[in-house]
Amino acid sequence: MSTNLHKSIAVVAPTVLCAFAFAQAPDEAKLKQLYERREWFELREAVDGRNASPLYLGAVASAFNRVDEAKRRLGQVITKAPDSNEAREARELLTYLYLRIGRSADAGKQIEEQLKAEPGRADLRNVQTIFSAFGKGSNLEIRSRSNATIECEVRKDGVHVPISVNGHSVTWLVDTGANISVLSDAEAARLSVAVPAATGRANDLAGGAATVGTGMIRRMTVGRFELRNVPVIVLPASQPPWTDLPAGRQGAIGLPVAIALQMIHWTSSGACRVGTGTSARTTAPNLAFDGLQVISRVSLEGTPLDFVLDTGNQRETQLWQRFRRDFPPLVAQGHPETRRVTQVGGANDREVTILPGIRLQVGGLETRLEPAVLFSTPVGDDHHHGNLGMDILRQASEVAIDFTSMSLMLR
Repeated sequence: MSTNLHKSIAVVAPTVLCAFAFAQAPDEAKLKQLYERREWFELREAVDGRNASPLYLGAVASAFNRVDEAKRRLGQVITKAPDSNEAREARELLTYLYLRIGRSADAGKQIEEQLKAEPGRADLRNVQTIFSAFGKGSNLEIRSRSNATIECEVRKDGVHVPISVNGHSVTWLVDTGANISVLSDAEAARLSVAVPAATGRANDLAGGAATVGTGMIRRMTVGRFELRNVPVIVLPASQPPWTDLPAGRQGAIGLPVAIALQMIHWTSSGACRVGTGTSARTTAPNLAFDGLQVISRVSLEGTPLDFVLDTGNQRETQLWQRFRRDFPPLVAQGHPETRRVTQVGGANDREVTILPGIRLQVGGLETRLEPAVLFSTPVGDDHHHGNLGMDILRQASEVAIDFTSMSLMLR
């Protein structure tokens, strides 16, 4: 595939959450700062063993995929003071959580409650429009699950797995950078995926946007996993990334399906496993959820960095503006160029700075990023250091993305 799929369809733009209006003790002030900065790894350590605010505890539980605890903690915040700023933040966190795991109907209820308090929120109106097709429908269901090894394709352009969609065999890309699974309108018609009239706008990470439709896959099987009511975004087959792909390959498994599979493990020789129990990890998690994105904690010469983990990024790992702020001596060694970036919002030439190669510790493996390409705005966001793509993951002979232990392992 000649296009770059690091699109992350941002149907809900991450926002800086509101501050509390009352004075706090120094420890509480530290927690508040970490929370507002969305520093989930640091906040996790800071609240560990503490009797902290249910909002912080719920945010950490959500970030590290402890779904039941997150619902309980954030529900406490809402019940205690339904009209407070904290309750609004709790509802927003619950909305992200439900969208990530495919519970579209539950997310719709939270959005309705948010809009009662904030009727001017255009981003929420957009999400409500996109997911109107699911508003009275069912959440994603896991009908059966069992560990399985499946033959897959591990190529330069990503990991492609055989699946069944409404009884039809297809081979789709695994794309952890997509907030929701995505397919072309031609693929949707061939696979009997109904596409209602409702449309909305989807933003990509290159500053572009596109009009999208919605659909729901009644039944999807991956290995021995059977999923029902899988929400999808539908894009025209006449535009990237589908233009060079044949029927049966015009789709990508997004984050909700990847989470439902619990773990996706592959080897460079083309053996994939889904399920649990094969990537035991005794250290602290190095993955976290931030809004609708999965974040990988990596390091550069001992300094921790946060990257969006994007198995759909087929071209090159990107560095973003936070990297520019945090590593000015490295950036000063670079030289300017331009790069063409193709995402769901179209193709655009963007200004970049080409840096000398850097070494990143990723999932326990030292990897080499050479050249290191630093993008200027509007590519990326201002909070994470960049977008971690297949050029890094291909350096390992074995990769496991485990959403039960929230760990990324490279060997």
